[in-house]
Amino acid sequence: MKILHVADTHLGFSAYRKLTEDGMNQREIDVYDAFKQCVDYAVKSKPDLMLHAGDLFDSVRPTNRAITVAIQQILRLSKEKIPFVVISGNHETPKLKETGNIFNIFEHLDHVYPIYNNCYETIPFEIDNKKITIHAIPQCQTKKDFNDNLEKVKIDSSSDFNIFMVHGAVTGIKEFKMNEFNELFIPTNALSNDFDYVALGHYHKYTKLQENAFYSGSAESLTFSDAGDKKGFIELELDKKIKHDFIEISTRPMIDASPIDCPNLTIEEIVRNIKETIRKIEPKDKIFRIRLENIPSHIYRGIDFNQIRELSKGAVHFEIKSDVIKEGELRMSENYKIESIASEFEKYLKKQKIPDKEVLLKLGLDYIQRVESKDEGK
Repeated sequence: MKILHVADTHLGFSAYRKLTEDGMNQREIDVYDAFKQCVDYAVKSKPDLMLHAGDLFDSVRPTNRAITVAIQQILRLSKEKIPFVVISGNHETPKLKETGNIFNIFEHLDHVYPIYNNCYETIPFEIDNKKITIHAIPQCQTKKDFNDNLEKVKIDSSSDFNIFMVHGAVTGIKEFKMNEFNELFIPTNALSNDFDYVALGHYHKYTKLQENAFYSGSAESLTFSDAGDKKGFIELELDKKIKHDFIEISTRPMIDASPIDCPNLTIEEIVRNIKETIRKIEPKDKIFRIRLENIPSHIYRGIDFNQIRELSKGAVHFEIKSDVIKEGELRMSENYKIESIASEFEKYLKKQKIPDKEVLLKLGLDYIQRVESKDEGK
């Protein structure tokens, strides 16, 4: 029995200013292409099941283009009669129930099983005379709802195979936190060895937690914390012995170059190091970042960034991130490329001593997203 485990496709995600010839955000198109590659593999290899462990979409209100791409690709699976089970993640789940969930659009598609109603559900399948039960918990409205649902999870002893799907950060492992609004935490005891497999979503790096539990990672690199990671999905073979393989797909190169330590370097040496780094990267069609550490402020002000911009022509995006020393003290980093308005707002809010920061952050990010979507004509 063959199963594909994918997660965190984030359809509708966009970043940077680079546009395609058709005037669409290049990173948004990259994300669509990554999901299409996952579906291409499924259509060609004909798995018995395909599981999506949350964050199919990047937002609660995805654009028409993101919805269209999702339906087009999922219909390809439906036409091949490949069952597609998808749970909602924190990105596409509204905080308020009355808002409604975008997954409702999948309800009447053949062979598509959307799980999004704030509760634990099981879906049984009969495949090759074997019974397999999918146990799924979607993103929940509250942490209490989530924990209550976890307590309801129970192995189906009549099944030959039991698979658990859930979206969240595993408790006690700091690296798995994404520091996102509405992030849920999975206690380690939920990853029971009684399950034949646990398909996890939320953490963007392909990771084996234990013999039966895996994060498939995101299908594309979305931030520099993903730089250099392989991207793709997991192919699982269920038999007397369970085997898995990571299937890597082709994604746009994202490079976070080794930092340049600057305190004892002249401006000429720093610029020379930057240029050498850029030449090694070969910027065309890539995304990259160069970090200047401990750079004195008077040196930083003297750098001719026009030269660097010229060398970086052809890149989808580049950043020079600098930790600038002023009067002997390390201050906040300065970027040659200003970060997104959302990032700047989040940084600002973290420094403020005010109540209800999470609520203000959510409201602010929602307003920013609406304005940016309007500006992009979406």
